[in-house]
Amino acid sequence: MINKIITFFWTYYYKIFWFKTLNIHPNARIRGFIRINLFKKYGNLLINLKDRTSIFPNVIIQGSGTLEIGENSFIGSFTVLGINERITIGKNVMISQTVSIRDTDHVFKNCNTPMIQQGITTSPITIEEDVWIGYGAVITKGVNIGKGAIVGANAVVTKDVPPYAIVGGVPAKIIKYRI
Repeated sequence: MINKIITFFWTYYYKIFWFKTLNIHPNARIRGFIRINLFKKYGNLLINLKDRTSIFPNVIIQGSGTLEIGENSFIGSFTVLGINERITIGKNVMISQTVSIRDTDHVFKNCNTPMIQQGITTSPITIEEDVWIGYGAVITKGVNIGKGAIVGANAVVTKDVPPYAIVGGVPAKIIKYRI
Protein backbone atom coordinates (compact mmCIF):
# COMPACT_ATOMS: atom_id res chain seq x y z
CA MET A 1 0.00 0.00 0.00
CA ILE A 2 2.78 2.44 0.90
CA ASN A 3 4.48 1.82 -2.49
CA LYS A 4 1.27 2.79 -4.30
CA ILE A 5 1.08 6.02 -2.32
CA ILE A 6 4.73 6.85 -3.04
CA THR A 7 4.28 6.08 -6.76
CA PHE A 8 1.13 8.23 -6.86
CA PHE A 9 2.98 11.12 -5.19
CA TRP A 10 6.01 11.04 -7.51
CA THR A 11 3.95 10.61 -10.68
CA TYR A 12 1.79 13.64 -9.88
CA TYR A 13 4.77 15.67 -8.68
CA TYR A 14 6.35 15.26 -12.12
CA LYS A 15 3.03 15.92 -13.89
CA ILE A 16 2.64 19.22 -12.05
CA PHE A 17 6.19 20.59 -11.92
CA TRP A 18 7.51 19.25 -15.23
CA PHE A 19 4.37 19.74 -17.35
CA LYS A 20 6.32 21.56 -20.11
CA THR A 21 8.79 18.68 -20.43
CA LEU A 22 6.79 15.56 -19.56
CA ASN A 23 3.76 14.12 -21.30
CA ILE A 24 2.63 11.32 -18.96
CA HIS A 25 -0.16 8.94 -19.93
CA PRO A 26 -2.67 8.52 -17.05
CA ASN A 27 -1.52 4.91 -16.50
CA ALA A 28 2.23 5.65 -16.66
CA ARG A 29 4.09 5.61 -13.34
CA ILE A 30 7.19 7.25 -11.94
CA ARG A 31 8.08 5.11 -8.95
CA GLY A 32 10.45 7.48 -7.13
CA PHE A 33 12.73 10.46 -7.54
CA ILE A 34 14.23 10.79 -11.00
CA ARG A 35 16.64 13.50 -12.02
CA ILE A 36 15.90 15.57 -15.11
CA ASN A 37 18.70 17.81 -16.42
CA LEU A 38 17.73 20.25 -19.14
CA PHE A 39 20.41 21.41 -21.57
CA LYS A 40 18.68 24.54 -22.90
CA LYS A 41 21.74 25.37 -25.01
CA TYR A 42 20.63 22.81 -27.61
CA GLY A 43 16.81 22.99 -27.32
CA ASN A 44 14.00 21.68 -25.13
CA LEU A 45 13.89 18.22 -23.57
CA LEU A 46 10.58 16.47 -24.28
CA ILE A 47 9.59 13.21 -22.60
CA ASN A 48 6.56 11.17 -23.69
CA LEU A 49 5.56 8.26 -21.43
CA LYS A 50 2.90 5.98 -22.92
CA ASP A 51 0.34 3.75 -21.20
CA ARG A 52 1.67 1.49 -18.38
CA THR A 53 5.22 2.85 -18.63
CA SER A 54 7.27 2.68 -15.41
CA ILE A 55 10.40 4.59 -14.48
CA PHE A 56 12.07 3.38 -11.30
CA PRO A 57 13.88 5.63 -8.78
CA ASN A 58 17.23 7.33 -9.40
CA VAL A 59 17.00 7.37 -13.20
CA ILE A 60 18.75 10.37 -14.79
CA ILE A 61 17.24 11.87 -17.95
CA GLN A 62 19.34 14.66 -19.44
CA GLY A 63 19.67 16.65 -22.62
CA SER A 64 17.59 18.65 -25.02
CA GLY A 65 16.06 16.08 -27.38
CA THR A 66 12.98 13.88 -27.39
CA LEU A 67 12.48 10.68 -25.39
CA GLU A 68 9.55 8.43 -26.21
CA ILE A 69 8.85 5.31 -24.16
CA GLY A 70 6.25 2.86 -25.50
CA GLU A 71 3.44 1.06 -23.72
CA ASN A 72 4.18 -1.42 -20.94
CA SER A 73 7.92 -0.67 -20.90
CA PHE A 74 10.09 0.04 -17.88
CA ILE A 75 13.43 1.63 -17.05
CA GLY A 76 15.36 0.28 -14.06
CA SER A 77 16.99 2.31 -11.30
CA PHE A 78 20.26 4.20 -11.84
CA THR A 79 19.88 4.18 -15.64
CA VAL A 80 21.13 7.27 -17.50
CA LEU A 81 19.44 8.50 -20.68
CA GLY A 82 21.40 11.21 -22.52
CA ILE A 83 19.18 12.70 -25.21
CA ASN A 84 20.21 15.57 -27.46
CA GLU A 85 18.38 14.35 -30.56
CA ARG A 86 15.98 11.41 -30.10
CA ILE A 87 15.67 8.11 -28.24
CA THR A 88 12.66 5.97 -29.10
CA ILE A 89 11.85 2.95 -26.93
CA GLY A 90 9.15 0.59 -28.20
CA LYS A 91 6.41 -1.38 -26.45
CA ASN A 92 7.15 -4.11 -23.88
CA VAL A 93 10.82 -3.16 -23.46
CA MET A 94 12.70 -4.10 -20.27
CA ILE A 95 15.69 -1.92 -19.41
CA SER A 96 17.56 -3.19 -16.37
CA GLN A 97 19.45 -1.17 -13.77
CA THR A 98 22.53 1.00 -14.44
CA VAL A 99 22.10 1.02 -18.21
CA SER A 100 23.54 3.98 -20.16
CA ILE A 101 21.77 5.04 -23.37
CA ARG A 102 23.21 8.13 -25.08
CA ASP A 103 22.52 9.54 -28.54
CA THR A 104 25.45 11.96 -28.23
CA ASP A 105 29.22 11.86 -28.45
CA HIS A 106 31.87 14.55 -28.08
CA VAL A 107 33.88 15.85 -31.03
CA PHE A 108 37.63 15.30 -30.55
CA LYS A 109 39.26 15.64 -34.00
CA ASN A 110 41.25 18.83 -33.37
CA CYS A 111 44.14 18.15 -30.96
CA ASN A 112 44.86 21.89 -30.68
CA THR A 113 41.44 22.67 -29.19
CA PRO A 114 40.24 21.27 -25.87
CA MET A 115 37.59 18.59 -26.42
CA ILE A 116 35.15 20.44 -24.17
CA GLN A 117 35.13 23.30 -26.72
CA GLN A 118 34.65 21.14 -29.84
CA GLY A 119 30.93 20.43 -29.44
CA ILE A 120 28.95 17.25 -29.88
CA THR A 121 27.61 14.94 -32.57
CA THR A 122 24.26 13.20 -32.27
CA SER A 123 22.42 10.37 -33.97
CA PRO A 124 19.04 8.95 -32.87
CA ILE A 125 18.66 5.61 -31.08
CA THR A 126 15.74 3.27 -31.68
CA ILE A 127 14.93 0.33 -29.44
CA GLU A 128 12.13 -1.65 -31.05
CA GLU A 129 9.43 -3.59 -29.17
CA ASP A 130 9.93 -6.65 -26.95
CA VAL A 131 13.61 -5.95 -26.21
CA TRP A 132 15.46 -6.84 -23.01
CA ILE A 133 18.55 -4.80 -22.12
CA GLY A 134 20.62 -6.38 -19.34
CA TYR A 135 22.26 -4.83 -16.29
CA GLY A 136 25.00 -2.29 -16.97
CA ALA A 137 24.70 -2.31 -20.77
CA VAL A 138 25.80 0.73 -22.78
CA ILE A 139 23.96 1.77 -25.96
CA THR A 140 25.81 4.35 -28.10
CA LYS A 141 24.55 6.91 -30.60
CA GLY A 142 22.97 5.87 -33.87
CA VAL A 143 22.16 2.30 -32.80
CA ASN A 144 18.97 0.47 -33.76
CA ILE A 145 18.07 -2.56 -31.63
CA GLY A 146 15.68 -4.85 -33.50
CA LYS A 147 12.44 -6.38 -32.29
CA GLY A 148 12.79 -9.18 -29.75
CA ALA A 149 16.54 -8.72 -29.25
CA ILE A 150 18.40 -9.31 -25.98
CA VAL A 151 21.41 -7.24 -24.94
CA GLY A 152 23.52 -9.07 -22.35
CA ALA A 153 24.68 -7.59 -19.06
CA ASN A 154 27.58 -5.12 -19.38
CA ALA A 155 27.55 -5.26 -23.20
CA VAL A 156 28.64 -2.16 -25.13
CA VAL A 157 26.44 -1.83 -28.22
CA THR A 158 28.11 0.25 -30.94
CA LYS A 159 26.35 -1.22 -34.02
CA ASP A 160 22.80 -2.18 -34.95
CA VAL A 161 21.37 -5.36 -33.41
CA PRO A 162 19.22 -7.50 -35.75
CA PRO A 163 15.74 -8.64 -34.67
CA TYR A 164 15.74 -11.58 -32.21
CA ALA A 165 19.53 -11.51 -31.83
CA ILE A 166 21.21 -12.07 -28.47
CA VAL A 167 24.32 -9.90 -28.17
CA GLY A 168 27.01 -9.56 -25.52
CA GLY A 169 30.56 -8.42 -24.95
CA VAL A 170 32.66 -5.32 -25.52
CA PRO A 171 31.99 -4.38 -28.23
CA ALA A 172 28.75 -6.37 -28.45
CA LYS A 173 28.69 -9.26 -30.91
CA ILE A 174 25.93 -11.66 -31.88
CA ILE A 175 26.01 -14.76 -29.69
CA LYS A 176 22.97 -16.47 -31.19
CA TYR A 177 19.39 -15.85 -32.27
CA ARG A 178 16.24 -16.49 -30.23
CA ILE A 179 14.52 -18.18 -33.19
